Amino acid sequence: MSEIEKARGFYKDDFINYIAVERNLATRTVKEYQQDIEAFLAYFEPFFHQELTLETMDERTIREFLTYLKMKKGYTAQAINRKIATLKGYFKFLENEGYIPRNPMVNIKSAKTGKQIPKVLSQSEVESILEAPTGTGILSKRDRAILELFYATGMRISELVGLNIESVDFERNMIKVTGKGNKERFVLMNNSAREALKAYLVERAKIDSPALFLNRTNVRLSKRTVQQLFARYLKKAGISKPASPHTLRHSFATHLLMGGADLMTIKELLGHENLSTTQVYTNISLEHIRDIYEKSHPRE
Repeated sequence: MSEIEKARGFYKDDFINYIAVERNLATRTVKEYQQDIEAFLAYFEPFFHQELTLETMDERTIREFLTYLKMKKGYTAQAINRKIATLKGYFKFLENEGYIPRNPMVNIKSAKTGKQIPKVLSQSEVESILEAPTGTGILSKRDRAILELFYATGMRISELVGLNIESVDFERNMIKVTGKGNKERFVLMNNSAREALKAYLVERAKIDSPALFLNRTNVRLSKRTVQQLFARYLKKAGISKPASPHTLRHSFATHLLMGGADLMTIKELLGHENLSTTQVYTNISLEHIRDIYEKSHPRE
């Protein structure tokens, strides 16, 4: 058996079985790992011989592959980082199983990625989505309240589905949410969200459940259901560009900033740990200003 056959068979199959069975990774993730390893082995196949094997690969060899992905294939930093993550897991497994004497990935760091500017909706697009639930039944009122709260508070989808009735303080127009790391914070409601939420609660008053938002069978709403209802109202509003409930969070922050809110206030409302995370919204605001400038200035 040649070195490349051994790498493709014995080593790869053992690793894939390990992540699929022992680590119980999702089928899609396992397939991505497998594709990454195949691409890695395919690159080195012409060079596999007695001197170059998985056992003799070193940091320099790995960096050669990563440079090839960047310079020849044009991979983004995010795409390269996925390959790095796969290879780190792969070679760590091989080392732990005693298949190789040392892990060549130990000193390989993730590629630096520039902060991506979040996609946002215009204020008119948000208004169209908020007005999309037009029915008078409990589900329509629930959906209207959900959409209003997303835009009024900037909360994450996981925070919204985790809300209980007792989380809402109508007297102070505040809601207590549990964010990342189980950290609690208070977010503010505007009057539109308050009235939409009250209208929904009138409809579900007789349902005995601590959860604020329920599905058709009176069970706490799932993130998947919220994503589906958002997609439905996005289409109904006639908006074709990609968007999700998280886009309303980005839109909330961006529109506040354009309206004069300071970054520290937005940071607290979003529940960010660091101000640097919030500062990405200044880039969106500058793009908005540039767009208005170019459209409005009388000289080209």
